[in-house]
Amino acid sequence: MIGFRIFGCNVRLYFSFFVFNGLIFLMRSGGLVLAFYTVCAVHEAGHIIAVALCGGSVRSVELSGAGIRMNMRKGGTVPLRNSIFVLLAGPAANIAVFLIMMLTGCGGAFPLLNLLAACYNMLPYRSLDGGAVISHIISGTVCETTADAVLTAVKLLIIVFAGAAAYLCGSVALTLLIASSALFIGDIRR
Repeated sequence: MIGFRIFGCNVRLYFSFFVFNGLIFLMRSGGLVLAFYTVCAVHEAGHIIAVALCGGSVRSVELSGAGIRMNMRKGGTVPLRNSIFVLLAGPAANIAVFLIMMLTGCGGAFPLLNLLAACYNMLPYRSLDGGAVISHIISGTVCETTADAVLTAVKLLIIVFAGAAAYLCGSVALTLLIASSALFIGDIRR
């Protein structure tokens, strides 16, 4: 692990982050690496801006094979709407960049990567924004057990579709299978 401070925030880079990303990039063009990390920075900036708008601050950021996780400074109970706003701000930032670039005639991989990042982060895995929003909404409700069962079935279907795509399309879709399987295992461990 490599750790450092930036703007009063602790940043931790775990070796697994580089291994996971390295495996994905082995199957993709090396020219997309910088664009990928820029898209991640846009996404996280959306979260950080939303945290600031809600009166909070980020204590630490951890980058690992499971993704990027921000830990907020504790300052009492956070209202549900603020939590959801912060979670949705990352994908919203990616969609905003996508729309701005498309409306100004800037094509290429970068706008598409922003759109894909927004869609990916809205998948129903707890370690992603979409799953975290669902968890916040259903937590402590009478339908929590049923919703968890339905979400598990949806996640298994995603793995099945990713497996079928990997079988039919080869290594182009193999990263989908790896990512969906890793995210599913990560959700089971929580």
